Amino acid sequence: MDTKQLQSGESTGKTLSKSISIWGYLGMGIGAVFGSSWLLMTGIWLDAAGGPVNALIAFVACFLVELPLVLAYYEAVPMIPLAGGELSYAYLGFGNFIGMLVGWFGVLVNIILCAWEVLAITRMLSYMIPAIDKAPALYTIGGAAVTLPAILLGLVVIVGIGLMQYRGTKLSSKFSTINTSIIILLALICVVIGAINFNPANLEPLQTKGTLDGSLSLLAMLPFSIAGWETISKGAQEASSGVSVKKIGLSVVISVGVAITMYILTLIVPTGLMPWQEMSGVTAPFATAMTRIGLPFLGTLLLFAACLGVIGVYNSVFFGATRLLYSLGEYGLIPKKFTKLHRKFNTPTTAILFVSVIAITVLFVGQSLFIPLVNVAAVSYIILWGSTLFSVIRLRSKYPNLHRSVKMPGGKPMMIYGSIVSIALLLTMLIPGSPAALNWPSEYILLVVLLGLGIVLYFFRDKSMSEVERSELILGSLHEKKED
Repeated sequence: MDTKQLQSGESTGKTLSKSISIWGYLGMGIGAVFGSSWLLMTGIWLDAAGGPVNALIAFVACFLVELPLVLAYYEAVPMIPLAGGELSYAYLGFGNFIGMLVGWFGVLVNIILCAWEVLAITRMLSYMIPAIDKAPALYTIGGAAVTLPAILLGLVVIVGIGLMQYRGTKLSSKFSTINTSIIILLALICVVIGAINFNPANLEPLQTKGTLDGSLSLLAMLPFSIAGWETISKGAQEASSGVSVKKIGLSVVISVGVAITMYILTLIVPTGLMPWQEMSGVTAPFATAMTRIGLPFLGTLLLFAACLGVIGVYNSVFFGATRLLYSLGEYGLIPKKFTKLHRKFNTPTTAILFVSVIAITVLFVGQSLFIPLVNVAAVSYIILWGSTLFSVIRLRSKYPNLHRSVKMPGGKPMMIYGSIVSIALLLTMLIPGSPAALNWPSEYILLVVLLGLGIVLYFFRDKSMSEVERSELILGSLHEKKED
């Protein structure tokens, strides 16, 4: 059997398009991380940390916590540049069922974030256009009103991004690059102007909590915000000519570094423009701070940048969800229908339609019932990141001759450190009573139900090929890529 069949899209001989540039990967990675939290969450973060010093420590600590997981992708992405990302690594490392679990958790986190970002864009626009919030409610669910403007705005985003990705990866990756560039440019302009007007007196008191207590309080909240960079791995199969797999892996590391740097800048600079303790009482602290120093126009631009950020995150996680669904079908872990590709654009049409329908459904439910899903998404992130690290470790012994353009820096000590971090983060989320635990019992039940849906799809998977045959095809396709 031809190795091309592994990437055939229902065995038609068609493959995913090869059109993502290195700038497209960076736009996708940075855009997925640096969305709107930097504008909306500053006051909440400072309050949780108890001051700018503890907040800064928490961000640096978050980078150190995620570093071994990021470096695992640095090795994994060039080694297995396939659309499944984490699913592909786990499938080769641990087989069918573990591969399905990892892939399904990836689908869950990306679909949940798609829906969350759609709700977020309506909130962001309501800050800029108050009339949106004042519209009469069509109905109320869980105490939250669902309005016609919110539904219409959400539909514009869902249909717009869906059609763009339907018409080709090149178009959506260019959008990511342009969108992310505009956001960073606008944010940096305000950072520079803010630094010129910086008043150190506004930083006082530097701490209202102990260093350890304050930093850990914020650190528990940050991994869900400093996330999304792993989306790059799902696009590795669609690199344009001239983009080496090593550069794709490096783009993951660069995306995290740039995003965290931007988060720190947009956290610290506003604290010098207005007393940081007042920030928890305003919706968009940086925008409010720019208005207070007499530049309301820049405050409005920041709100606009945050709106673009939300759309950028949606574009990235939508891409990740569709490629994971495509790969789950391709590896025979869910029904084969998800491997269908468009005849002209070579995009996964069934997966695109599936994710879009779910996002549209959430629009009519509203945000009041959505927080439990966000908490489940946080668990999914930890599983995704940790599975990549453990897959890298497993593949070194299982397939020692697999071509590796780069190896995870830090060697065994970094792997051990990353393993401890992964397990600790997961236990923190799953053990009842721990600081970041899911709510008992509702969110645990939700986690089990969502996992059960994946297992049901697994039951109806394509069984035409054995696990060994599929693994051989994957390895064969990787050998072809190396020769290319």
